[in-house]
Amino acid sequence: MMAPLDFQAAGTQARRLRKVVLSMFSVAGLAFLTLGCAQIAVDPGAVDEVSDVSSELLKEAREVTAHSGLVEARDLVAARLAERDDSGGKLEERVIQTTQDPDLVLPDSLAALPERDRERVAMIIIPGTVTGFGGRSMTRPTLRAAARAAEEAGFATHFLETPPRGGVSENASFVANRVAPIFDASDHIIMLALSKGAHDLVFFLQEHAVDLPQEERDKLDLVITLAGTLQGSVVADYFANTFHPVPVTMRTGLHLSGKRKDVAMLKTIARSPWRPDQASRVGEVFPDLTWISMAMVPDGEDGRIRERLWSPRIRGHITKVSPYYSPADGLVESAASILPDEVVVPEWIVRGFGSHAMPNGRYADGTRIAPLTTDPDDETLKPVSGGEVMDAYLRALPQSLLRPSELRG
Repeated sequence: MMAPLDFQAAGTQARRLRKVVLSMFSVAGLAFLTLGCAQIAVDPGAVDEVSDVSSELLKEAREVTAHSGLVEARDLVAARLAERDDSGGKLEERVIQTTQDPDLVLPDSLAALPERDRERVAMIIIPGTVTGFGGRSMTRPTLRAAARAAEEAGFATHFLETPPRGGVSENASFVANRVAPIFDASDHIIMLALSKGAHDLVFFLQEHAVDLPQEERDKLDLVITLAGTLQGSVVADYFANTFHPVPVTMRTGLHLSGKRKDVAMLKTIARSPWRPDQASRVGEVFPDLTWISMAMVPDGEDGRIRERLWSPRIRGHITKVSPYYSPADGLVESAASILPDEVVVPEWIVRGFGSHAMPNGRYADGTRIAPLTTDPDDETLKPVSGGEVMDAYLRALPQSLLRPSELRG
């Protein structure tokens, strides 16, 4: 028998439903009504000056994506990255060797330097921003583990605690204020940056390091960028500039909570950090510099990453609504993780296949980037993997990188 209807309860439920619907419309209305407010909330002077200095490869990858799809563009990018590698694939091979054998120290590697020489090599690590995706960000703990590995290997290691959501110019100034004594006390400088840390590093080089005395600039032998935003980030562009409900609501929330600087930071990361007048001078200003770029190439059959990383639905939406898009690691386009054409310095490229959480990925031959500390069935980024990756690189990077340019083979 059907239970008797409770009209009072039904009326209460109807009123509750009406409130929920009205609330949803209010939120949506607030987002769209404050769209203009969210756009003008950022003082144009607060946004760091950026440009659209980019490589022909990035432009080609976007064109191929638009006409032929992500899979064909992904295969093109993977091949072109290998062609552009000034080490001729040698660094990739060496890193795979030391990753597969944790006891292998290549005799001409940095790790094989005498202890007294390692102590005179400074490793300066610049972390990226802290994201709000998927719970607590593991990127900084992972880089701290990498720093510990370098320190235990005998290198003078410095982890720079840049403000996690700091503006790019602000962080570049932070770096500049702390590296002067490091340059002075060292014979050789290695700078390593992850993700948005590449923006901070490029701004430091352009705004501060160019003014160092020549003998100090000559010490900068190596820059390593891991999944770096070297030509901007398409995801940052989506959240900073796109007129769609999700990014508009996010910008509105940041504005209402007094975090306009976060939007300014995103606007800067959305574009290439290079200034045309400075990009072409890098080789001249830093004559002994070699740049190592690790680019993550998507590994899925559909040309996207296999890992969830953060909201697949929003990431899928970005591929559809972005005015440009090419194969990406979930945050940075693969072809945007290398230097633009205007920067003429030796660039050694290592390709990883997977997501922006690079230790979880693989190298071209299928070797896992951090086989001892990652699980192929677990997407969680484990901080300890940073130490494993750093150790493999130190045992692989050739000592010739620390010699004057005229002596390099």
